Amino acid sequence: MKLGYLGPKGTFSYEAAIKYNSDMEYVEYKTLYETVNAIVNNEVDEIIVPIENSLQGGVRDVLDSIIETENIFIKKELILKINQNLLVSKETKKENIHTIYSHPQALAQCKKYLLENFKNVNLIEVASTALSAKEIIGKAEVAAIANKACATEYGLTLLDENIQDNDFNETKFWVLSREKNIAGKKMSMVFSTKNTPGALYKVLRIFYSYDINLTKIESRPAKTVLGEYIFLIDLEINKYIETALKDLKEECKYIKILGIY
Repeated sequence: MKLGYLGPKGTFSYEAAIKYNSDMEYVEYKTLYETVNAIVNNEVDEIIVPIENSLQGGVRDVLDSIIETENIFIKKELILKINQNLLVSKETKKENIHTIYSHPQALAQCKKYLLENFKNVNLIEVASTALSAKEIIGKAEVAAIANKACATEYGLTLLDENIQDNDFNETKFWVLSREKNIAGKKMSMVFSTKNTPGALYKVLRIFYSYDINLTKIESRPAKTVLGEYIFLIDLEINKYIETALKDLKEECKYIKILGIY
């Protein structure tokens, strides 16, 4: 069994992959887009991707790719504690750093730290935190924000640890598969409403009527015309879910189940 993830080794996606299943064959990809395409193109059996961070919200590129892609389904959800760290090559001093590399999400999670300690340095975005660690190997006066495991993986020095702005920093990952689960406690779906007054209210009232708890709701542009949106929701499944789905299909313009897990 092959599992695709955002590489290289040392990313939080890699850590999540090990947490999910340490016996699979891991296949790394350079971008999240390539990771999603890997399962579409049958290069791997499953993929693991970050879907939401407690500080920065949804990972929009991944959400959009999943919404737009047919025949892939959520198999499992994992939560990973995220600690960001400042890594450097040996003998690089903090006061000499002029450039810091990292993934855009990591840079955003450490905004306060960067403003207080590196107000005038260059911030360079790369495709993953581990790639930022690889970027600085053997280079002086530069740093990377990455997983602590990258220090060991790439022979770097840990200069500052736990530099994220908030200690409540967690990322939710989804394992995606071409096989659909038929049982689980949670469900994720996307839907669009009819262009009529109160349309969204009518849809949400269905969940209320059947005592279904929504744990998340997020809107994404429908990419059709300006002002049209698709809504992504996570919900807790109860005994009324099948009846609720029938009512939703009648009320919604479009509906797609992303997975039961």
